[in-house]
Parts: sequence; structure tokens; C-alpha cells
Amino acid sequence: MQAAIIDTDANILLVQEPPLLNGTPPTLDDFHCFPSHKQACRTVTYMRKKAFKSTSVISDPHIDFLVVSVTLHSKDHKASNINIANCYNRLQNHNWRTRDQPTHLLDPLFHEIFALADLVAGGMNKHHPRWEAGRQLSQLAQNLVDICNAANFRLANTPNMLTSYPINNSRPAVLDLTFFNQDQITVSNWHTHLEHKALYHTPISYQAWPKTGMHQEYKGYNWKRSNWTRVVELLPEPEEVNIRDEQDFNHLYHRILGALRIGTRTRRVTKWSRPWWNPDLAEMCRIKNTTFRDFRAGRTDKHTYNRIRNA
Repeated sequence: MQAAIIDTDANILLVQEPPLLNGTPPTLDDFHCFPSHKQACRTVTYMRKKAFKSTSVISDPHIDFLVVSVTLHSKDHKASNINIANCYNRLQNHNWRTRDQPTHLLDPLFHEIFALADLVAGGMNKHHPRWEAGRQLSQLAQNLVDICNAANFRLANTPNMLTSYPINNSRPAVLDLTFFNQDQITVSNWHTHLEHKALYHTPISYQAWPKTGMHQEYKGYNWKRSNWTRVVELLPEPEEVNIRDEQDFNHLYHRILGALRIGTRTRRVTKWSRPWWNPDLAEMCRIKNTTFRDFRAGRTDKHTYNRIRNA
């Protein structure tokens, strides 16, 4: 893991089944570990110190998945956020002589995970022709694909690029998957590092950055046609809300945002949406906005700005 960090210069590490020392995950220099409290977790997320403006856990405590919200550094007050989910669909047991069987305990939680996160990655232990040709389709894998499509997520993996090389003479497979919300973020340069293979999994690296900031997340949404019944179904009951600390508040805040995003349609802006708009109005708005910026910067006087605005 240390060699992969040096080779990729990664700022975020998503680790599944980390080696535990006295029940706690290993510490890495220059990295914060989430969850920070000492508990046996099968998913651990490391964040490089000072690489981000702020970081907070927004998911409920769970041993097999963790959603972390990262605020990027920005020169203005409109900082961008990325919500990253680290998941592990664990196996029933590790038997190096026979084929392992996944537990599929995360299947009922995938709807919540994809509603909270912009990027979902980890060891899914599912076979599907979408990411590995020639594999027999399973219903549980198809359910995961259906959830991704409904949430407008896209697979970042390079098709047929193997990520798992079992040492029990089983067939190499694609078990480690990366999904991202194509409306919120962009993912590129996805590839494996076979030279740093540990046990039977290869490290995976990629680049991700937001398309828009959180302040523009609901631009273009048609609030008048919101499915409020669907929004209420995704929110907890009032008696279930118990805010004890900042982590509880952040989790509830992002859960509300996720429910609104799922239950609200996006307004499609077309040439029929604003039939009264024309290039002359666009040019006049550009001149007015430019003059306002000059007035705010002291490059023009108030009388000139008022005259152009009124015109």
C-alpha cells in the first residue's frame, strides 16, 4: 500500500479489509483515517492531510460501507463537494481451496448509498457482462446495474480489465468496481497497478473532479413538479431524528439533499422555454453585468452604472 501511494501520489485511499493491529486499521503518515474511532471496520478511507478544505462522514455507522464528504480548496466562497462511498460486499468466508461466496448484505443498502454519494467504489464481488464479457449474468448483479442506471451513475472501469487474481486456482475476474454520477463529477485515467498486487487484488487509481459546485447542484430543477411523496419516503420519521453532534447533522443534511435530488425532475432548457429571449437581450445583459463589475471594482462611477442599467 505504501508503494502504491508513492507511485500514484494519491490523495484518497479506499481500502477494503485492511490489516488490523489490535483491532484497529494501520496508520499512514500524512493521512487521516476514517472512521477515526477504534473499531473493526472492513472499509477504511484515508484522506491526505491538508489536501482538502474539510472532510466529514455523512453515512450512518456501518461495518461494510462508509460515505465521506470532501470539500475542495477554492479561491472563492463557492467551494465544490464530492461525496465518496467506500463499499465492500464481503465474502462469507475466505477459503483458498474452494470458491468464495459473497454475502450480498449490502444489496438492500445500495439505494441509500447511491443517493448519498457522487462516487461509489469498492469490492462488489459481483459478475456481470457489463464489466466482464463472457460472465454469466446474475440477478443480484443486474439489480446493482439497475440501481446505477436509475441514479444516473456510470461505470468507470475499463471493460474486461481484471482486478482480482485468486490464489485458489479460480478464474481471474473483475470484482472491484467504480461508479460515478456523470451529472456531478468526471472520472478519467482509470487503470490497475498489477505491480503492486497484494494477495489477490490489484490497486486501482483514477482521477475525479466535480463538474459543478454544491451551490449549482439544483440549478435547472423543476420544483413545481417535485414528487414530494417520494421525497418523504426517503426521509426518516421525525421521531427517528436524533442530532447529537456535527456528524449526525451532516448525515441528515446530505440525506435531505439526496432525497430532493431523486424526487425532483430536471427542467430541460430548450429554445421553446424562453421564446422571448434573443441575442440583443443577451448582449445588453453582458454589458450591464460588465459595468456592474467595473462599478464594484471602482473603475466606473455610480451614475454611469445606473444609466446603463436603466437603459
